[in-house]
Amino acid sequence: MMDWADSGWSWWWMLPMMTLMVMLVVAVIWTLVTLTRPSNTSSPPSGRTSEDLLNERFARGEIDVAEYRERSDALHGAAKRT
Repeated sequence: MMDWADSGWSWWWMLPMMTLMVMLVVAVIWTLVTLTRPSNTSSPPSGRTSEDLLNERFARGEIDVAEYRERSDALHGAAKRT
């Protein structure tokens, strides 16, 4: 008597099943990584405000007086509008 294993069909069913298992494992890992990754927030790290960061950049010499004033005005203008 001949069954599925003897006919060679078992190998053809094994490939799609293995592919589905790999896809399932990848999906589970991707979901876990996505859920455990910290979300992007618009607030600066460690509780510093945008003005604190601007002051630090000016103090380090990364920006000049004109750019400091322009950005400071933009920050204060944006705060007044909201």
